[in-house]
Amino acid sequence: MAAVGSLAAALTVGAPAATSQEPPPAAADSSRFSHEGEQRAFQHEQVPQRAMPGGRSRGVITPIGHQGFQLRYDGSDRGRVLALERRHRQLRPAALTSWLNSRSQAAVHLSRCPTKVPLSGADGFCWQRGSGDDLGWAYVPQGLTGSGEAEPRSGRWQGRSIVAASWASSYDHPSAPRNPANRPWRGAKQVDHFMKVSFTDVTDRGRPRYRSALLVAPHGQSGFTALKGHGDTLSWYGPYLFLYSSERLRVFDVRHLWATTTSSGRVGVRRGSVSANWQAAALPQVGQYSFIGRNGCGSRPSETPCFSGASIDHSSSLAPSLVTVETSSPTSRVVRWPLSPSSHLLRSDERGLVRAGAGYRVPLAGPQGVVQQDERFYFTAMCPDARRVFGEPYCLYRGDSGGAVRVWSRTPAAAENLSYWPATEQLWVSNESPYRKYVRPHPELNGRVVYNVPLSDD
Repeated sequence: MAAVGSLAAALTVGAPAATSQEPPPAAADSSRFSHEGEQRAFQHEQVPQRAMPGGRSRGVITPIGHQGFQLRYDGSDRGRVLALERRHRQLRPAALTSWLNSRSQAAVHLSRCPTKVPLSGADGFCWQRGSGDDLGWAYVPQGLTGSGEAEPRSGRWQGRSIVAASWASSYDHPSAPRNPANRPWRGAKQVDHFMKVSFTDVTDRGRPRYRSALLVAPHGQSGFTALKGHGDTLSWYGPYLFLYSSERLRVFDVRHLWATTTSSGRVGVRRGSVSANWQAAALPQVGQYSFIGRNGCGSRPSETPCFSGASIDHSSSLAPSLVTVETSSPTSRVVRWPLSPSSHLLRSDERGLVRAGAGYRVPLAGPQGVVQQDERFYFTAMCPDARRVFGEPYCLYRGDSGGAVRVWSRTPAAAENLSYWPATEQLWVSNESPYRKYVRPHPELNGRVVYNVPLSDD
């Protein structure tokens, strides 16, 4: 371990310092352990590909039985949210677009980011320069969606183009546990104490701006408490955000956004003040879907696959569906869950059960994001030549049902979720790896960015 610590200290020399929206932890500075922490943070989701000669899978995308894959909806939190709004005048909902464009933070256009995207026509942004969102490990990006999924015809929510990203707290968050030696973070999921969603207004693509809301659950006299989880996926349909975490598909309604009145580490309503762990708002859960079966979700053929990535498919030849993918090896499963265009929730039967509409087996290990358009699929995952170390570039993959999966392009390190916007024919991509000068062999491919690339000519 001493050798690892020495290596970490050497590698972090020259790395840019990060600032955070949260106050610094009371414990001693942890920057000398950052490289070791980063290595461990990614280890659980870095799944190398098996041999892909020429960047092409040996197997093909095939349909699988999906009849046993089911979810059950519980909407009881909506009543609790409404009751809290009646009880506390401070929890009167704020309009998303008005809140977003008030005292928002400046993001940076992709052309001015240190990260370079090797795809023609790429456009997007990176987070506020020098902030914890840009460089730190208090929170780590996970899911990705936007108004183009929520409103497929216009691509806008209340007249604005908005990108939404979910984040999970990580080892540098003030709440992260520390051992007696004061070294932060001892395991991947142990630090998932908070989740937030950042809404970025990209209507003026040269001047993106964003604000963040803590994800919470309605609770008793305090009003609400923070939800714990990893925030693995994020999708948006109508007014609802769907976030998968801790074997639950959680539902949030953007029409119930509670702006904070006090910036502090507390969570809830206290003496007439609303706080959300330093975030600008709280977004309460209004419902959740759980897996049917004793073991929840799993990787066995008889078990409903867990979710590592998700997006909404509005393809003209298929009914609107939430498309999910699991992280497994050497192959993974994709499942389509039907959506209701009237309620904007998942379509359930008279017993309240949601039954999968289709399933596929994909010859790809460890995918983190998925998009489906008719019979065409897109994925993010580690590249065929990647090693299981921090900063390795990921790849974008594509393939058709009945065909092989092929490498499309390299993409910045630790790529996460994907989102497709039909109105603009853009594929949006995000990643979680912050910028580090020492990353090799592709330093231009590290750094947190959110970008889109046109698919009209794909």
